[in-house]
Amino acid sequence: MRILAGDPADPALGAEITLTEGRLDGPAVPFVRITGREHRKILVGEARTDGTSVEIVVRAAWSDEQGWRQSSFSADDLAGSLDEPAHPVDGRERALTIAKALAEGSRNTVADLRGLRYEMERQVADLLAQRKNTALRMVMAQLVELSLAFSRARDHAREAIREGRFNTVTMRHCEAIDAELGDEVTRLQSLLSSVSTFAVAQEGEAQQRFNTLAAAAAAGLGLPALILSLYGADDYLPFTWDKAWRALVPIAGALTVAAGIILHRIPGRTTAKQYLAALGLIAGLIGVLLIAGFLAP
Repeated sequence: MRILAGDPADPALGAEITLTEGRLDGPAVPFVRITGREHRKILVGEARTDGTSVEIVVRAAWSDEQGWRQSSFSADDLAGSLDEPAHPVDGRERALTIAKALAEGSRNTVADLRGLRYEMERQVADLLAQRKNTALRMVMAQLVELSLAFSRARDHAREAIREGRFNTVTMRHCEAIDAELGDEVTRLQSLLSSVSTFAVAQEGEAQQRFNTLAAAAAAGLGLPALILSLYGADDYLPFTWDKAWRALVPIAGALTVAAGIILHRIPGRTTAKQYLAALGLIAGLIGVLLIAGFLAP
């Protein structure tokens, strides 16, 4: 006879599943599952069995619908999460076998949790390389939420170890969950620390970028005034088409050189859009001077 830790194709081989609240009476194993299709959910809690039924208490759930954050859950979230693993069952050790299957299923889920940590590391790498426009605060918040989920799951594994009411194999699974989640929590916290350091550096870079843009604005306003003050504009005003280019070409040239130097020194990679924006600003300023020269009395 074989039994699944949940709802198999043949109901006679399974155990009745009950989602309860509060605290379970009797020894419980850690319950950790990742469920959902469109949006994944991490379910963390504990489970116990008497050999004929399984009681599950979900202490907390996290959803990735809008970035990993704590969310609500329902009995439907358990669908398909208890189908595996399957084990041969001896009628006399039915409860221990189901408990072992539940603990083993939670241990198998730890590998999926590790995959979530890899996903976060990829997001951090994309953020550092500016391959995606990801909000830094969102990434940090997700790291904190996942660290909280992993820690909650680890607490239930440690509680099962302290009680020590299961057979050796089940206890090994609980100990493995404790050890592996401990490593994951450490790595998540290390990653969070690295992202925090990057956030400080990014803030300094943003301040430097602001100072550079302020210098660009000052150059845009000051250079035309400086050039006009050196050779005057009385001989050119009011503008005619013959006089306009001789007055505005030196100003446009000085502004272009200043903009090129500033864009070259700005922190981070300079994109084509930034060059086009600079040329647009220069063209706009020259246009304003041109119009003012034609309208001058």
